[in-house]
Amino acid sequence: MNAGLPAFNSIAMDYSKNVQASEAADFAYAQWYAQLPDERKAAFFRDGFRLVAEKIRHDAFAENPFATEAEIILRFIELTQQSDYPPEVFAHIRQTMQQRIEAEWKQRFRSMKHALGWSYQEMAAFIGAASGSSLKASVSRQLPAFAKLAVCVFEEMEKRLAIPTSSNLAELESLE
Repeated sequence: MNAGLPAFNSIAMDYSKNVQASEAADFAYAQWYAQLPDERKAAFFRDGFRLVAEKIRHDAFAENPFATEAEIILRFIELTQQSDYPPEVFAHIRQTMQQRIEAEWKQRFRSMKHALGWSYQEMAAFIGAASGSSLKASVSRQLPAFAKLAVCVFEEMEKRLAIPTSSNLAELESLE
């Protein structure tokens, strides 16, 4: 009646053989793994953990090349551990990580300011702020979005000028 189609029993038997072969392979792997020294087992676990961490880091930088370390760690926690915590505990973790993210941005801003040799008073004059003190107070509370953008532009230009390429070689030579 079903000419040209394999009989159901034939399909079931092929699947059964595959399951048996898979079970045998799983058992052989378990035996092999069990005889490994603990250091080797720990290395497998660590390397698997690193693979996940590196994938999350790669994806974070693909989405935002200026992501902070704390942003990457938070993303790792969200993807791998969020379900392990009650909502109120995870909210505390997120809040703590947000504070670390802000601290990293502030440090990057200070590094940029130092590298450029600028004072808060000079920066205030550049952007038309009332005073260097008001700019410093603003940055101390929370780094404004414009300042984060300035850090991104600075870091990108620093990166481009640090690696001689055909596109920036003439610019580097003109600076000498």
